[in-house]
Amino acid sequence: MTGDAVLPLLRAGRWYRSMDTVPVPGGPSLSLAPEILVRDDGARLRARRAATTVPPFARRLEMLREAVALFGHGRVPVESLGVQDAGGFDEAMRATAGLPSVLVRRWSAMLGERLEELAADVRETGGLTLVSLPANTFTCLEGVLEAALSGAAVWVRPSRREPLSSARLIGALLSVGWPPETLGYYPSAPRVLPALIRATDRQVVYGGDGLAAEPAMDTPSLDLRGPGRACVIVGAREPVDPTELAFRIARDAGRFCTCVSTVVCLRTAGEDAVERGRAVAAVLDGISLDPPDPRLPQASWPEADAARMAAFVSDRLAPGGRVLTRRPLLVRSGGTTFLAPTLVHVDDVGHPLVGCELPFPFAVVVSTDEAGARDVAAGSRFVHPACFAAVPQGVSS
Repeated sequence: MTGDAVLPLLRAGRWYRSMDTVPVPGGPSLSLAPEILVRDDGARLRARRAATTVPPFARRLEMLREAVALFGHGRVPVESLGVQDAGGFDEAMRATAGLPSVLVRRWSAMLGERLEELAADVRETGGLTLVSLPANTFTCLEGVLEAALSGAAVWVRPSRREPLSSARLIGALLSVGWPPETLGYYPSAPRVLPALIRATDRQVVYGGDGLAAEPAMDTPSLDLRGPGRACVIVGAREPVDPTELAFRIARDAGRFCTCVSTVVCLRTAGEDAVERGRAVAAVLDGISLDPPDPRLPQASWPEADAARMAAFVSDRLAPGGRVLTRRPLLVRSGGTTFLAPTLVHVDDVGHPLVGCELPFPFAVVVSTDEAGARDVAAGSRFVHPACFAAVPQGVSS
């Protein structure tokens, strides 16, 4: 599929192969934009902005619908890789991101659904928007759709680990006639991100705690879409459906910020949290990895990356933590490596694994009082309402 292919930059409406490249595991090499090029291109676009136009809203929406349909089901010319059909995209996602086809199809459909939601509440902005993407899920391409729908020129900074989904979307946009001079594709090293931020009017940046701490993120025009740390808070006498709770932890391969990472049990006896956790852990242990469970398909991992992630969890587990799921964290099956859906019990909400959002199904269960539950909720973007309804008065998100 890839051979000696190099995914180039898209700048000023033209494809450009940089002298600086990095390999994409399981895929082609990727051109990287140096900082001086980013600065020059930003200045050039600002100088000719009056001559850079996007179609009116109705036409934009029509073209975006066509592009998203092509992305999900069609034959798309991807620069340097040739024409890629839906099956070829599935294979590319399996090779580079470990995603099973059923998950690729689901996420592609979600992009179409999300476009319609965005169209119902669009805000015209114009200008130039940067969308810096993560590697965990290509559903974050909704940020590109949102910016394009708003009438902005859009620069896309793909993940260096998974650039193929964004390259396919760029190819789909160009295929339906989107003005190429209003699109940019700027893979870059982390040190170049501040230059991309300075060169653009608005920024949508996906990233974790480390990125949030960077000085460049302290920008009024920047929308940092970071960890969700989604939690469920279970009342002391509230019955728990272990199947439903396991689904909230393990759906979408644990890659979404809405996936539950902390289960808080409002009870003073820690053993109650353990018993509730064991029931959920049994469901997680029953999720088939190879072949993938059709309802909860999981992603495979490069061996070295999986080993590092497993070590990360093990290093932080003690003291005060124990694994409730029975499968090893790292599972090898037929030459493929998985990180198994995992649930651990910890002694208190101050444990380092509480609120730790990892790119596979991983959650902690902990017993605490109302004050501890409030602390967990305050650090979470998503508190699942079905469980939160039974929390005693005074605990809120």
